[in-house]
Amino acid sequence: MELKHLKYIKDENEKIRIEQDALWEALEDLVPINSFNDSYSLTEEMENLEMSAINDALSNSNQNRTKAAKLLGIGRTNLIAKMKKYCIS
Repeated sequence: MELKHLKYIKDENEKIRIEQDALWEALEDLVPINSFNDSYSLTEEMENLEMSAINDALSNSNQNRTKAAKLLGIGRTNLIAKMKKYCIS
């Protein structure tokens, strides 16, 4: 799953923000409203979005975890825990 068409904004603290409209458009592209069924999982969709944001932040920071955490607006240890959760090296 790729979310590269999302619009990112850097604020004065250099945190990446996703425009709300772009997020909804991306989610609709991934799972059209009429395709919801018993196997749909919002948790899984949000985890996929989180993994994509982490990978993008790591890419944009040349794999520097401290800088990536700042871009995401989370602490470095929180980023490392999420990386372990999603098996991101």
